[in-house]
Amino acid sequence: MSESSSASLPRVEWWTRPRVVLPLVAALVVFVALITPQANGGRTGDQRLSTHLSGAMGAKLLYATADRLGWHVAQRDSQPMPSGATGTTIHAVLAPPIEITPAEAHGYLDAVRGGDALLLVLDERNALADSLGVRHAGGGQLAPAAPDTAGCPSGRSLIPPLWPDGRVHLWSIRWTRRAPADRTRLVSVRPDLGTAAASEAAVGFALGRGRVAIVSDPDLLRNDVIRRCDWGADVRVVRVLEWLRDGGPTPRTRLVFDEYHQGYGPRASMIRTTRRFLIDHPVGRTILQIVLAALVLLLAAAPRALPPADLLRVERRDPLEQIDALAHAYEQVRATRTLAARLLRGVRSRVERGWSAARARPDDAFLADAEHQVPSLAADVALVRRALAETLPERSLPELGAAFQRIEHSLATSTHA
Repeated sequence: MSESSSASLPRVEWWTRPRVVLPLVAALVVFVALITPQANGGRTGDQRLSTHLSGAMGAKLLYATADRLGWHVAQRDSQPMPSGATGTTIHAVLAPPIEITPAEAHGYLDAVRGGDALLLVLDERNALADSLGVRHAGGGQLAPAAPDTAGCPSGRSLIPPLWPDGRVHLWSIRWTRRAPADRTRLVSVRPDLGTAAASEAAVGFALGRGRVAIVSDPDLLRNDVIRRCDWGADVRVVRVLEWLRDGGPTPRTRLVFDEYHQGYGPRASMIRTTRRFLIDHPVGRTILQIVLAALVLLLAAAPRALPPADLLRVERRDPLEQIDALAHAYEQVRATRTLAARLLRGVRSRVERGWSAARARPDDAFLADAEHQVPSLAADVALVRRALAETLPERSLPELGAAFQRIEHSLATSTHA
């Protein structure tokens, strides 16, 4: 049975065996890791100009510098615009990746007209930049002044430069409407080619009772630019903040960074709303369970790269079922001699318990010894010998059973006596 069952099993292909598949998968992982390109420069990570980020592209260094220089810095994460003008606050909107709505732009400009100041860093087009009529255009190189880099170490930096020529390249400001006549140039850049005049990279102008400073390029305020002393960007940024601080009845010493439009704080999210529905709502939990059950069914029914091997299991029948089956089989073939031999073996195993030499005797010697010990068993012994030698009719089977009972009882009684 085992040979036919093993022959019927499907043959496993050599290329699907674990000892072949697992080394191939490991080699593929190593190969992918080797050929995956790695960034050679230091400007990697989150590109948001956020004061929460201390990476190369963040603005955490600006936050720490302003705090060291005496400004009362804060981060507005939960509100998209200022609640009103205080006359002592500078609102910093640093190249927001989330769009500023017209209503939010109106709120910022109302705060400036009421006496606050605004630091706007341009990147993508938004409603606040459109209201002020500015965009960025092709720029040039930031030329550091000698006083701005005084005291910087003269040793060569081992950090790779962010630009190929080792200089800071910034966009310039382009006005989409008439530029304010009283504007102040805070940062200038020289053209990369030609001898044209320097263009504006950061300007400031008055708006109502407040002030507005516009920076054309987010790179001027990033951590990896401010930390380079020989570029002088840190001094230029601090001068922009100083210009915004002045010009009012009282100094604007509170600097608030808009982190709401950097992606921080609560806001409507499709992913968050879907997750809340699938976890908190009864209907959502039902849908989630149905989807998970469907995935389990799909995984169970899907073809597998390594088909499971069937294990051969030999099922053993219950001993009571075997007795019943043997009884029916003996009855059908009239196997009375086999029945008598099995019954005699059972009688001997119970009577000759522990007598190894006696149990080795043949059945005829056992019956002769039983007749010798109990002469009244002569008729029963004769019936047993007849049952062992020839086939008995069915009507004699009850008498044969009674004979075995009398033989067992008599021998057991004589043995104990």
